[in-house]
Amino acid sequence: MTDRDSASGASPYLFLTFAMVFFATNVIIGRAVHGEIPPVGLSFWRWVAASALFLPFGLTHVRRQWALIVRNWKVFLMLATAMILFGNTVIYIGLNYTIALNAGIVPVARPVIIVALSWVIFRTAVTGGQVLGIVVAMVGVLVIAVRGDLSALASLTFNTGDLIVFAGNIGIAVYQVLFPLAPRELHPYALLQVTFILGALLLAPFYALETIYIAPVTPNLVTVSAILAVAIFPSMLAIYFMNRGMTAIGPSRAGIFNYLQPLFVTLMAVTLLGEAVEIYHLIAFTLVIGGIVVANRGRTPSSASPVS
Repeated sequence: MTDRDSASGASPYLFLTFAMVFFATNVIIGRAVHGEIPPVGLSFWRWVAASALFLPFGLTHVRRQWALIVRNWKVFLMLATAMILFGNTVIYIGLNYTIALNAGIVPVARPVIIVALSWVIFRTAVTGGQVLGIVVAMVGVLVIAVRGDLSALASLTFNTGDLIVFAGNIGIAVYQVLFPLAPRELHPYALLQVTFILGALLLAPFYALETIYIAPVTPNLVTVSAILAVAIFPSMLAIYFMNRGMTAIGPSRAGIFNYLQPLFVTLMAVTLLGEAVEIYHLIAFTLVIGGIVVANRGRTPSSASPVS
């Protein structure tokens, strides 16, 4: 039995919860240093650092399974393109232009996109519990976003930054949907190592253009610390835990855990900025957790082969 298979014997829900905790740090750090580090530069050096730091864990498995990796190079290229080029990097760009309120609402669409694409590509069944759970958790995120006043939704406006963040969330959703295409016999460390390296290579020309025409990344305590932090937490740890969770329960059921990310972003902001915990925080937390429980009750729907 491979390590990917053994994920089903552990708690996928714990894996996915930890993944969203670490992904939440990405938003906090990305917003904190957006004036210090250009977005493509932050993303490029993030994946370069993640590739280097992960070598002691992944290199041996990459060498051992090199033939398998080469045979499936198109799958790895699609995964790296979706997650790193069109996902995280685009979100970094959007964080330069959008406000926190809207940034909390935009990711609401990600689980819906995952369920829809999973049905289109893999014909994955959608249960009534999944639909209900998505709706309940979505309301919880909206409660956070509007600070407990749902009437504020009527006055919301969206700008270019919001659309950019939305596009980035589509990229991450596509990664989660396409994840089952990776060969099951591939060691999870090999999958991460290849994804990190491909992501850095894909970003290299865009980073060069940004450096020449916009601004370079200036090495100092702030920039180096931020790059190392995003390389470790929302890269190595978050993607590893997310992959293990999706291996066990599938992308559709794992997708609803994305609602935990804005919840954890809010909790981190309260902790780091000293803001008071309000009653709507507790209501939102209850709704999101309740939605996840409802969506994951019963058996995991089976999926067919990808549609050709």
